[in-house]
Amino acid sequence: MCDTCGIGPELTGSGISIFGKNSDREADETQLVLSVPSKTYPSKEDLQCTYIAIPQAGETFAMVLSKPFWMWGAEMGVNEKGVVIGNEALFTKVKPEKTPGLIGMDLLRLALERSANAGEAAQMIIELLKKYGQAGPCGYRDKKFSYMNSFIIMDRQGIIKLETAGRDYALQRLGDHAVISNGITIAKDWDASSLAAGTDFSKFSDPLITYFSGSAFRKNRNQASILRAKGAIGATDVFAMLRDHNAHVPAKGFNRDVCMHASDPLIRKSQTTGSLVVELHPADKFRIFVTGGSAPCLTAFKPFIPAAPLRDLSVGAGYYSDQSFWWRHEAYHASAILRYEIVKPMVQKYILDGEAQWTAKLPAHAWDSADPLLTEISHGAFRESDSQEKAMIERMKKIEKTASILSSWFWKRMTRRSGVPLV
Repeated sequence: MCDTCGIGPELTGSGISIFGKNSDREADETQLVLSVPSKTYPSKEDLQCTYIAIPQAGETFAMVLSKPFWMWGAEMGVNEKGVVIGNEALFTKVKPEKTPGLIGMDLLRLALERSANAGEAAQMIIELLKKYGQAGPCGYRDKKFSYMNSFIIMDRQGIIKLETAGRDYALQRLGDHAVISNGITIAKDWDASSLAAGTDFSKFSDPLITYFSGSAFRKNRNQASILRAKGAIGATDVFAMLRDHNAHVPAKGFNRDVCMHASDPLIRKSQTTGSLVVELHPADKFRIFVTGGSAPCLTAFKPFIPAAPLRDLSVGAGYYSDQSFWWRHEAYHASAILRYEIVKPMVQKYILDGEAQWTAKLPAHAWDSADPLLTEISHGAFRESDSQEKAMIERMKKIEKTASILSSWFWKRMTRRSGVPLV
């Protein structure tokens, strides 16, 4: 489960465009944040994607990616040209091909590294889809989990929504905003498609799995939030959207929380493991914010500078390591989930005060800017987050656990198998 939005300058009211996404994956699946430089390659070189190799491009653009550690592709990212993409799992009647192909995350990364604008990125995905198909396990531990994909693709000029089923697709060009959440949203109102004119693309949807994914509910909540705030939307408003819960205590009901919390191995097994917000400013400038870890309701969005990445964000695999920002945060996150009702109010001041300070101080900047001020704001934010979460772990040793029996069992099982120190 995931939630993705793109908001154009007509609705932000500030001349900027904003992208936001929560990446919801398996609960103990490390998600890394990478700054990938541009590169030139020799001719006839191959590129190994997650399951298949394809011809490498002659040149690739620099990118910031948020990606599960084990795959080549990415859940979300932005490139130096101002193209931003996030994908969503779609549950359809069309099943993956038996021959390995590209997965949605591969398509996303390939489009970012090879496209100078949103239109090129959409066309790149369509062409790759036609040539290689989409097939292969998409889960970390669950190798039976696979899916089709939808994408929000945007730049400073506009927003494109692209939905796929097998090698078929439907595309919409949108003006002021787009929202997607694990369900097909394009019916006959597409601007381009592989299907015959007048064909309803939503016929591909698997209605049962789509319903239990909670996609329509989450999409509608994000849509309502955007329309309520239209004309005055900034990064902190998108942070708040990505923290939205259906109920005061999350993980209740059928996956209706935008800020997704795992709590059992059957219905609520998806967890927000990474979050990204990108502001696209005029004059080719950016502001990029990431959580670097699970559950945006329990941590702050911190500034990320492409030219000065924090090494700890790019470190981590399938087992706890104190060298990895994601895993250090996970030790705090997993312990906090067991005491959620008490801990969340205790950390809200640090989160909101930190974000207010960092967003106020961080200027929009060129992609390759390594200004010491930018670096200090970014690295200082991550140091502050580390410090606050370590202090909170110590405080939690004296705080009673309030989680349900099932949720407690689930998280203790997660942390045991990945070596997370739990308090």
